[in-house]
Amino acid sequence: MKTVLVVDTNSILDFNKFYMFDKFNENEVHSKLTRFLLSKIKSDEIIIIDKVYAEIYTNIYTEKLKKVIEPFVVNALFLFPQVQELIKNNQRKDILIGYSKEEIENLLRKYEDKHADLYLIAYCKYLKQEHIGINPILITEETFKKDEKLIEKIPTICKKEKIEFQNVPHALFEIYKNELKFKLEVKNK
Repeated sequence: MKTVLVVDTNSILDFNKFYMFDKFNENEVHSKLTRFLLSKIKSDEIIIIDKVYAEIYTNIYTEKLKKVIEPFVVNALFLFPQVQELIKNNQRKDILIGYSKEEIENLLRKYEDKHADLYLIAYCKYLKQEHIGINPILITEETFKKDEKLIEKIPTICKKEKIEFQNVPHALFEIYKNELKFKLEVKNK
């Protein structure tokens, strides 16, 4: 069974944090990791869905990346019915106390419009279907720590839905350990 990584917006935006360990060769490491990331996107080993692509704000790091990955972005909007089901089953009741039914519906509609989270989970569930037979791993930097989101966080829903999830360091140092070799050098002053 083929394994693919389905990547959350925060993992793309925080990607640069994971090569900062090499202050002497930071630009070179960044360049090599970016080329590696792009090669995996182009070979369909790493998937960027349309909702994630839309969330990537443009800065010096992401502007070029967005242009290069645009042709490989995967449409997940067809999963809207599944996303609605995930919204229904994963609302944070503690956050929504005191709101009317209409206010809750409006808040959840705005949440669904702005966030890729549930589309990522729905896409992973779609890939896991027997007739497709792909093993997805959702890559996110989210943790189980509660926040003010209206919907449960990605790790909580993934656990409930039996979807494997990991973070970028795991992907770099475990999943791709045979393709990526990191070497730390201490330079004397």
